[in-house]
Amino acid sequence: MAISSTITTALASLQAQLTAAAPLESASHSTIVALQLNLDNLVISTQSALTATSILDTYVAPTDPISIIPGILQLTTAATDAANLSLMSGSVGRVNHNLDQL
Repeated sequence: MAISSTITTALASLQAQLTAAAPLESASHSTIVALQLNLDNLVISTQSALTATSILDTYVAPTDPISIIPGILQLTTAATDAANLSLMSGSVGRVNHNLDQL
């Protein structure tokens, strides 16, 4: 499982949009709504990536001891990516919730 370029691009775009809209207290209603819609889409994308079948679901260890190490390294990378996606999803959801309070 790798974090897709679509998700990283959307995250970078949202960061730029939030920076451009600062200070958010004085941002227009349409700007806030556009940010919320983009945040919703990013949450959906990260949740879809997290629930998609990955090596974490399908890995079967080979019987050859030398082949096990690369497989474990792939699992470690996939688990790290899944943890990062999960944190990103929570953070983006929290930002969206905070925008509701403006």
